[in-house]
Amino acid sequence: MNVAAVIAEYNPFHNGHAYHIAETRRQTGADYILVIMSGDFVQRGEPALLNKYARARMALQNGADLVLELPAAYACASAETFAAGAVATLHRLGVVDTLSYGSEYPNEALFSQLAKLYLQEPAAFSQTLRRRLKEGYTYPQARAAATDEWLLRTGQLACPPGLLSSPNSILAIEYHKALLSLDSGIRPLAIRRRGAYHALSLPSSPAPLPAAPADEESAFASASAIRRLLVGTNSLADEAAAHALLAHVPADVRETLCTTGCFMTVEDFSAALGFALLDTPPERFCEYADLNSDLADRIARFLPRYQGWQSFTDLLKTRQMTRSRISRALLHLLLRIRREQARQWAAQGYAYYARALGFRRTAAPLLTAIKQKSSVLLLTKMADAKRSLDSRFPEAARQEYARQLLETDLRAACLYETMAAVRWDRRPENEYSHGLILVD
Repeated sequence: MNVAAVIAEYNPFHNGHAYHIAETRRQTGADYILVIMSGDFVQRGEPALLNKYARARMALQNGADLVLELPAAYACASAETFAAGAVATLHRLGVVDTLSYGSEYPNEALFSQLAKLYLQEPAAFSQTLRRRLKEGYTYPQARAAATDEWLLRTGQLACPPGLLSSPNSILAIEYHKALLSLDSGIRPLAIRRRGAYHALSLPSSPAPLPAAPADEESAFASASAIRRLLVGTNSLADEAAAHALLAHVPADVRETLCTTGCFMTVEDFSAALGFALLDTPPERFCEYADLNSDLADRIARFLPRYQGWQSFTDLLKTRQMTRSRISRALLHLLLRIRREQARQWAAQGYAYYARALGFRRTAAPLLTAIKQKSSVLLLTKMADAKRSLDSRFPEAARQEYARQLLETDLRAACLYETMAAVRWDRRPENEYSHGLILVD
């Protein structure tokens, strides 16, 4: 059995994602494509546009065979933790042969070289990194500058301009780091990204309806541009908006987006975050992941001016702290993800379980193989999850960490569904009774 894996957010699913899955299958000859996907909150520290079940269905209808949920504590963490949590899960499933990722710079050798540098952190590299941080660089900027200096000094393969500032390249390096740390047999594979993957607006398409050809560069838009269109209209009943979107997403995804229309943004969670901040004593801010003393002091100082999530993030931003970093910290506080919990999850190897969101019926042999070979628990029914974890981890400490990780997932799903129900005047979906997404 040949299995290729993809780590994704699909926020939302678009032509570039469909191309990536198809190209992964073509290059690897995979029998199955396994996706581990962020749940209701994403790595940027924001809610996903649509809930995890809608996005899982989009993936399954467009080439994925099995979709697993990346635990919320990892999905909304730094690139390092995001990658470590996802790769550890894939490694312990025992069936994955290849990890495929998209990149503007598809060079596995370079990514592996950088991963080794960051794992080893030679003294000269660390000194340069600290100096750049003292000069006021953000951490990503400081690491990029230290890397360039190190590669120049040692005469190694230089980075193309822009590589170290690319979010996808940063994730690619972290994937390689995680694979090296685990001494994993999973092979990394970089697939070249296509189209306007950084643009904030949709590329103009000369193609007539119903859609642009899949091999046209104009058919590939960024998820950011698609989100901007969807949030800007909040309804695809607008014929012009629907037409603009049509060339950039698969037909079934467009149908889902047009009929669902229940898109969520950080502003829909502003009241919940405001309450969480007021309900937390300032001296306890630093208990939460990614919240250091400097950020905690700024939160306490600016809290009387709180009006909403985005505007508060803008208030808190400094030269050293990016908006994404701040938004992740605020989300950790909202979801009650504590620093010590995150440390223990990492120390214990990140992976305790793999929760299935949905699968294609033809992927039944893949599920059977996972159950036979996996060293983590495959969860297919949330109602049985806690009992299954307790039996899997008889040691009290490890059992408690597994429970805490699962409870964070449940808290995230409950919060998302509650806010979506308020925003769109509907009943929230119950996480315990929601069934698997099955696609023929």
